[in-house]
Amino acid sequence: MELTDNKHVNLTAYEDVELLTNFTEARFQSYCDDKLASCDKHITFIKERCITTQWSGRVCEIGSGNSKLLYKLEKEGLVTEALGIEISQSRYDFAEKFRLYIESVKVTNINKNLFDIKPLSNLDLIMGVDIVLQLIAPISQSAQSDTLKWCYDSLSDGGFLILELWDFKNVKEQLELCNGQLNTWKEFPDSDPFEYILCDVTVDSTNDLVWNKTFLKRNSNERSCFKNILRPYSRETITQLLTNMGFRSIQIFDSWCVGAAVDDHGEYIVLAQK
Repeated sequence: MELTDNKHVNLTAYEDVELLTNFTEARFQSYCDDKLASCDKHITFIKERCITTQWSGRVCEIGSGNSKLLYKLEKEGLVTEALGIEISQSRYDFAEKFRLYIESVKVTNINKNLFDIKPLSNLDLIMGVDIVLQLIAPISQSAQSDTLKWCYDSLSDGGFLILELWDFKNVKEQLELCNGQLNTWKEFPDSDPFEYILCDVTVDSTNDLVWNKTFLKRNSNERSCFKNILRPYSRETITQLLTNMGFRSIQIFDSWCVGAAVDDHGEYIVLAQK
């Protein structure tokens, strides 16, 4: 499959995310520390459900961003070899500085499109968190199936796939009440160079969600804008897709942590085994 059509907004939406020039050294370190701490829930989940007697510590994250989760896994002594695949140049650059900051020796970051990389082999775990599948799927007609096939082919027998998805049920209900256009905002923690994000959401002709985001820089009038398109997945739909690809033992969890509050976007976690 060819995914080099630069006209699709999802291929370039994260080009300037985590741009290093937006961070002082102190803010960079604080931001990295916060990101590592945010992965505690992921680590608990993985320890409880993925570490089996066949675990060798070979892990890959698609859409790895700043690679915080891979670094956290390394700090916990859970990886022997970890690969992060990230298409955004700015996020890759950030991940590389992050790697030096925490003195990582087991994580390798790759700044490429996933489909420019041949399937790997004998991985214990592939992770697609932060709705990465929902960003890849709208890019082309075959992107969804090709992503799942890439994951399946790269895993060892008994290896695990983790997907973090949103069903967007509440968002779609609100869109119906708002004549097809929803506006929201959110405040970021102090370590983030941006203070607020403003979003407006609509639905396109394929029922994917069109998400326009405006970031307001802290203590400044500067703004950063980008747009992406997200594919909603119901739990039933993703279960069927994974089953059709050959995955087994598919489990759905309401959140990373037992008893955690349900996310407004309908977040849920999928665990599947090859």
